[in-house]
Order: sequence, then C-alpha cells, then structure tokens
Amino acid sequence: MNSEKRIEFSRIPQPPQDKMGFIDDLKKPLTDFFTPGSGLPPGATKDCMKDGVEIRVSFPEAELPETAFESLRNVLASKGIPEKKGAYPMEFRLDQALSREEYAVAADARKTVVRAADADGFRRAVYFLEDRIREVEGPAVMEGNWKRRPFVKHRISRCFFGPTYRPPFFIDELTNDVDYYPDTYLNKLAHEGINGLWLSMYFRDLPSSIFPGRGKDAQKRFAKLRQTVERCGRFGIRIYIYFCEPKIFGSTYYSVPVAEAADHKELLGGEENGFFSFCTSSETGKKYLAESVETLFTAVPELGGMINIMFGEDNGACVNWMMYDHAPRKRCPLCSRRQPSEIFGESARIMTDAMHRASPGAEFIGWFYAPGQRDGSAFMHRLEKVADHWPEESGLMFNLESGGVEVQLGKGRNVFDYSLAYIGPSELFRSMASRTKKMAAKIQVGCSHENASVPFIPVPGNLYEKYKAMRELGVYAAMQCWYFGNYPGLMNKAAGELSFEPFPGSEEEFLARLARPDWRKDTPTVVRAWMLFSRAYRKFPANIAFEWWGPLHQSIAWPLHLFPVEEPISPSWVLKHFPEVSGDRIGECLGFQHTLEEALVLCHEMFETWQEGFWLLQSVQPQDPARKADIDLAEAILLQMHSTFNVLQFYSVREEMFRDHADRLPLLRKIVESEISNTLRMKELCERDSRLGYHSEAEGYLFFPEKLAARAELLRLLLEEDFPRFRPDDPAIDEYTGKKPAGLIAVSTRKGKALQPNPIPGKNASWTSYHDEETLYFEVEGLSGEDFRLEIEPCRLWQAFRIDFLKNGEDIVYEFIFRVPPQVSFRHEENRITVGIPLSIFDGYRHEGFPMRVNIQGKDFSWAGGKPWESRLLQRDFNPNNTGWLILQ
Repeated sequence: MNSEKRIEFSRIPQPPQDKMGFIDDLKKPLTDFFTPGSGLPPGATKDCMKDGVEIRVSFPEAELPETAFESLRNVLASKGIPEKKGAYPMEFRLDQALSREEYAVAADARKTVVRAADADGFRRAVYFLEDRIREVEGPAVMEGNWKRRPFVKHRISRCFFGPTYRPPFFIDELTNDVDYYPDTYLNKLAHEGINGLWLSMYFRDLPSSIFPGRGKDAQKRFAKLRQTVERCGRFGIRIYIYFCEPKIFGSTYYSVPVAEAADHKELLGGEENGFFSFCTSSETGKKYLAESVETLFTAVPELGGMINIMFGEDNGACVNWMMYDHAPRKRCPLCSRRQPSEIFGESARIMTDAMHRASPGAEFIGWFYAPGQRDGSAFMHRLEKVADHWPEESGLMFNLESGGVEVQLGKGRNVFDYSLAYIGPSELFRSMASRTKKMAAKIQVGCSHENASVPFIPVPGNLYEKYKAMRELGVYAAMQCWYFGNYPGLMNKAAGELSFEPFPGSEEEFLARLARPDWRKDTPTVVRAWMLFSRAYRKFPANIAFEWWGPLHQSIAWPLHLFPVEEPISPSWVLKHFPEVSGDRIGECLGFQHTLEEALVLCHEMFETWQEGFWLLQSVQPQDPARKADIDLAEAILLQMHSTFNVLQFYSVREEMFRDHADRLPLLRKIVESEISNTLRMKELCERDSRLGYHSEAEGYLFFPEKLAARAELLRLLLEEDFPRFRPDDPAIDEYTGKKPAGLIAVSTRKGKALQPNPIPGKNASWTSYHDEETLYFEVEGLSGEDFRLEIEPCRLWQAFRIDFLKNGEDIVYEFIFRVPPQVSFRHEENRITVGIPLSIFDGYRHEGFPMRVNIQGKDFSWAGGKPWESRLLQRDFNPNNTGWLILQ
C-alpha cells in the first residue's frame, strides 16, 4: 500500500455534528415498550391496577421530587393505567426515621406504600417502584417489601458529549450557549442512580488577587454554572467541579507561563528543564489555593463539591516531584524540608475549609491518580503515607484497580490504569481504605481504556464484584468515569443498583433483578449471556500498553501492511495526533507485559467466549428497539474482538513468514478477507447506531461508516496489488529481519573477547558491547558530561527498552513498561559508564539467531543518525529508523 493512499485515508473528514445522532437520542424522553405476554407473573397483585391508581402524597410540597412523579405517571400511562380517585392506592409517606436517600416500598394486592425522609429518598423510591411495575405483566406491581439505603452516597458521572476543555479543541462548556443538560437526558441519568456530575474548570478561569489579569469571563462562567446547578438539581443531581491544581510553571498548554510569577518568585519551587513546580508551602501558594476555591463556591454555593487531582496527571505542586525516585535538578527550598504527606494534608485542609466557608454541605475529594504504582513497591508505601495527615472531613480517592496484579497464563501482569476487565481492588486501595475515614473510588462504570469507542461494555457481573469489595471497604463515594464510560444504559443502572444496601447475595441474583424490568421473560437467557460477556472480558490482556494503544478501540479501522512500513500505532484518546493512521508496529501495544503469542491466546479466548454470549443474546429476538440496540452493541464489540485477534495474528504470521522464508500468504489472505467482512458488517451497525466509534475523550469518531468503507477498499487493494507482487525469497526480507543485516552494524562479543569500538559521530566518544549467558553489557566512553540514552529494540515492531544517563551521574531505567523492574547494574569510572542488562527481560521478544537493534543518542548526536519521533505517551520518542544492528556473537 503506497503512502499516498494512507494520506488520503487519514484525510477522511469526521462526521459533522448533525450526524452525531446519539446527541438527539440522549435528548429523547424515556419510553417503555411492553409486548403483551412478555412480562413476569405478578402473583397476588395481578390486575390490581386495572381500574387505575390514586397517588396519595402526605408530606410537604417542598419534599416533592416533581420530576420523579412525572416519570411515574409516564410509566403508568405507557401500561394504560389511568390516575383515578378511589382506585388502587399508592401512598407516599414522610418517615423521618430514615436517612438521606433511604426508602422503603411495600406492595401487595391492596395498596403500595412508599416511605422516605427527603426528596432524594422519594426520588429513588419512585424509580425503584417503576421497575417493579415495568417487570410484570399487565396493570400490576411486583409484590414485595423492600427497604434500601445507599452506602455509596456520592455517585458522580459526567455528560457524555460535554467538551473536555483540553486540546485539540479547548471548548469550555461554561462559555458557550450549548445546552449539555436537557431535562430528558438528566431524567435518564437520575433513573440510573446518578446523583452527581463533574465538569472541568481551571483556577486560571477565576479572579485572583495574586494573578490580577485572570477571570475576565468569570461572571459569564458563573452564570451558566448556576443555571446548570439549578437544572440538574431538579433531578437530584449535584454538580462537582473537577480540577487538577495547582499547575506547573512552564510553556505547555497545561502549565502557567513562568512570566506570570514575576511578582511572586516565592511560588517558583523546584526546577527541571525550564519547568518550575508550584510551591504550596509558601504563604502566597496557600492563599492562592484558598482564594480560588472560596471565590468559586461563594459565586455558586449550591455546587455539590469539587474533585481535585492532588497527585498525578498535570498537577504541578512541588510535592508531586517529591513522590518520585528521580529528584528535580533544583529542589524547592520550602517543600523539600517537609514530609509529602504533611503537604498533601495541608493543601486538602486549606481547600476544604475554603469551600466550607461558602458552602458547608459541599464535598471535597482529593484524587491521587497513580497509574505507575506497583503493589508492594516503595512507591506504594510512599502513597500509603498520604493518609497520615489527611483531614477527616475530606474525601480521599484512589483508582480502585491501579497497581493490582492480574494472573494471566500463569504470570502476574500489572494493571496500571483503571480497568473494567480487572476486578481489583489493588493492595494500595485496600490499604488506603483501612487508613481513611472517607474513602472514595475512581472507577470506570461504562467502559474503560480497554475499549472506549463504544457507549458501554455489557459486563454488569464485573461491577458486581467491584462494588462488593467497595462495600466491604467502606467506600462512600465513586467517581464513575473519566471523559468516557458514562453513556446512559445498562452499566450506569448496574452501578446505581449496586450502590444500595442490602447488597445482592450473589452475582446471578443481582443480574436477574437488573434484567427483569427491560428483558422480562427473557431474563434467564440474558443473564447467561451477561455472565459469558464478563468471563470473556476478563481475558483482556492486563497491560497498560494494550489499553492506551491497543487495537480493541479501533483496529476495525486500521490498514494492514503486507510489506513492512515501520510506522507507529495511533493513539486512541486523541485525534489529529502523530500518527493519524496506524502502521505495523504492533509491539507498541504490548510492550514487555505480554508477548505477541500470549496476547493471541488471550484475545482468541476473549473473542470465542464473547461470541458464545452473543449467540445467546441474539436468540432472544426482542421487539423493543432499545433491546435490539443492546444486541447490536454486543455484536459490534464481538467484531472489535475478532478484528483485534485478526490484526495480532496478521503481524505474527507476517513476521514468522519473514524469519522462516515460508509461504504464509494463504493464511494472511484469509485474515484479510475476514477483516473485510468484519469491517463491512461494522459499517452496517454504525449506520444504525451513531454511538459506535465515538470516543468522548477524543471528542470524535475512531471509526464511522465512511472510514470503514475506505478501510475495506484498502484491504481489497492489499489483496489485489500487494499480495501478487510479494515474493517470500525477496533478498530484502533478510535485510529486514537482520539475518543478512545491512546498514550500521555493531557486534556484542562474548565476555572476555576483544571489544569492537563503535564511534559516535560528532563526538570524541564511542561504545562497545559484550555479553555472557545472562547479561548484556554496554561500555560508553567520552559521554560522562552529557545527557544521553541507550535504546534497545529486541525485535522488529517492538517497543524499545530505554536507559537515560544524566550528566549529574543519575541513571534512569524506563521501568514503567515492565511487570517487575529489571535489575540493571551500573558502574561509573572516569569518562566511562558500564551498564549490565539482564538478557532475560527480552525473553519472548528477541528471536534466536536474529540481531536486535540499538542506538545511543543525545540532544545533538546519535550513533545511528536521524532524529527522534515526536514524543508519545508510554512510547517516548523512539524512532526505529534511527537504529543499527547489534549482533550477539
């Protein structure tokens, strides 16, 4: 496939907003579809409402959740049940003995009685009662006696189509006239148990006495925020502001220009490569935190609270740097004299107190986003100490899963980021919950980084296990999503149900209760399908590279390359970013946590088990359009799983063909033909459902009908043009694999043999390599006063292992990509650095009899020449085209 066709493919325009039909769908009212004979037997309450119902309310109007009662009347009307005086009584009674949101419902053939202490309790009771009416046949209600109360008191989600207020679009929802919270959408969210939504702001949006030029649009923002708070409040939903403050001083989009600190040098803490951390130990820094929070909550006191990333992402406080092993070149003179836990606790207390001065009932939740931690590590123990000084009145939030270990194929695999596939919780989360009064969980309810190009993954059984652990650990609040994972539907509803006590006794009991209102008599079949989906999804390779760069999101729209192009994989979470079209470097989405062979085994098991569940679900054949869409969604995910397996297999077989000079073209052709079929079927599904392919963090589509049609055509051309001209005996193949290497070549001699120096162009420096059975050594001479790095690619298409050598004598192994950090040895002598790398870290990646590729480079020099690629998350700036061969003798 030539480069012009790939460029044309990258230029296919995104669908315009009027084609994003899911926005209109979100604005449509809730509807019920009752097929006669599909409901469950109501028992003694059969036909109890055939003459209608009388709704009797015996509490003050102030406690009346009008939107909930309007919803109840709609459900009754959809079943043909009129509201009529003297008919079947539905009594709503105030009961001050119950707690906030707690409710009791008793239904029998004579009457239904609902009790609660507040509007939120009646709201939850009404929605619960609706489901008991919806699940049974005819004008009746399921007989029973229930009393429920929430243990997850704050269930916080986000608007699915709300802007991220980040690059590349930088749309701020508080400064435009778009209505992101129509009543019909809020009604859906409220029915699913959500009582909070978060949206993004920056401190720079607020007026400041420290930075006088700020806040010019503050009043406009405050006005729309008040409007949003009021509108959402009608549905029992409070608004939380998400921050990641304070920011670092520097020159990126997420930092504050250093010039802004000209009048307050005391704010400039540590320094690293032209960036300055923000000193929160200075009196000015403390004032900035307090003033910013108090200004916001004074202007909008009805806010539900705020969520602030205290550690991680792009928080720029000095204390963030103090948590890592690598110290900045210049430390903050104030913060460096204190314990990190003391600084974190002080900042939380300052912001909590400032918030409570204006809004005493608001919640402060401090989020420690630490996807790089490993359970049992020194980093984990540093994070544990955060609890030592954390204020009791402040919520403390960690990712439920980050740092946990999933055993797959007999090996432990790190789960670094949040995950819907891995149950968790991590050891760190368990430890923090035992040390904290108010523990909050950051989870992904609908979908996670594994696959965010569908509205949700129907695996409610996974949520059952997560919430079971959250209840045992005393979790009081949950942030249910990032920018994705929040589309209304099954998974939101599951999370809402699981947030209440009494907790279901078993997964199957819970799934049956969840399914009955929508699937009614088909519930047993649907439950079996959901259980298979959960079992399948847990096979997802537990690997941060397979989440962030993995093919499940969008391989259904990737070209395939029979001839190597040595081009990288495109990211899932952002559009218009290098590269826009994925190449063939499939190892970038596996790193050093799974070999290609292991990923193939897991993805095949995932696909086959999901397929079994899909066949069950497909057999139901419902009449309800919403349930038909659920079946289409399950099929779309099945296609993604099949495509993921196909893409991995394609490159596995291609590389094997190159190494063995065997003709694997028939199998490769079969894979391509399968992908054409998958692509065209996905196109049909996308034409029916505009939710498919949309990634709400990327604020656009990863795949859509026009792109899928173009992909199918590219695959057809691959078969017609590239396959006929491929020759397994082409001499270029041995050059590609290194069997007969061309270009720059270095030799690693056996230990004890004569070394062969490799000069570094432009420098009075060189390097040599030698090895024994266990260790690969590199000796570098002449670069002791330079910053430089060593990169090793164990096989074609793979992520590089990297070590940075700093001129201050510090050596940094890029260990984030490993399950267990490798034990690398270093020896520094005058003008010489020797590093020893365990050869075992390349097991499963390096192919016996074939060389690896390496480079040593710095800011203005490179042994292999060329320039690095644009730096990418996790992948760094490694450019495989700037490498030479390393032959191990």
